[in-house]
Amino acid sequence: MTAPHNVEPLVVMQPIKVDTGGDDRDGRLVMANGMLVALLVRLEDEDHEQAGGWFLEASFGKLPSRSAPVFDSLDDATRWLRQRLKP
Repeated sequence: MTAPHNVEPLVVMQPIKVDTGGDDRDGRLVMANGMLVALLVRLEDEDHEQAGGWFLEASFGKLPSRSAPVFDSLDDATRWLRQRLKP
């Protein structure tokens, strides 16, 4: 039996501190269907143009990291991730 194409992956975010060498330490490990797919970091430093946004620090598997925007919220990041992780 094949998986339906309209099923969205289960995306779970786990809070974690990240040593970025700067003030940006609030992070989220992102898991989709039980597999680690990304690491998001909140931009805290006032020098960032989009301070307060969420940056895709690392991605794994088929997720593109170069084309990811800075997300205004974790909900925005979740929507973007689900669109790219669909089977």
